[in-house]
Amino acid sequence: MAFKINAPFQAAGEPNSIESNKEPKITAGIGTKKRAQQYEDAGYAPDHTTHRKKAKTVASSSKGADIKVKAEKPKVSSAKPTKKEAPKSKGVKKKEARISKTREKGAKAAESGNISKARRLKARERRLKKRLAKKSKK
Repeated sequence: MAFKINAPFQAAGEPNSIESNKEPKITAGIGTKKRAQQYEDAGYAPDHTTHRKKAKTVASSSKGADIKVKAEKPKVSSAKPTKKEAPKSKGVKKKEARISKTREKGAKAAESGNISKARRLKARERRLKKRLAKKSKK
């Protein structure tokens, strides 16, 4: 609290002293009746901490009181799936086609005598196979 430079000094027992201007402490838990009473005693307006949201209640009629709704649990198959090869996805088929195309190009290059191209394509084929095997493990 800031004081003016030429403000007169006030003794502790006077009504405008610092001790009498202390703010009231609000100690009760949020949403309790005691907190609402403390707010009222301090002269504060009620806010979101003085009340809790009420739970929504469903209006029951005399007809609906006899009806019981039973929740059905989803049926889970307890049989373990057999280990079959899963059908190949579109991406796997494309990659296998690319590998076979690379193999054919390498074979043509070897027949025509272009050894360096054949070796390069053979290495590419190995890399593609390795990549496909790695993806299929996941």
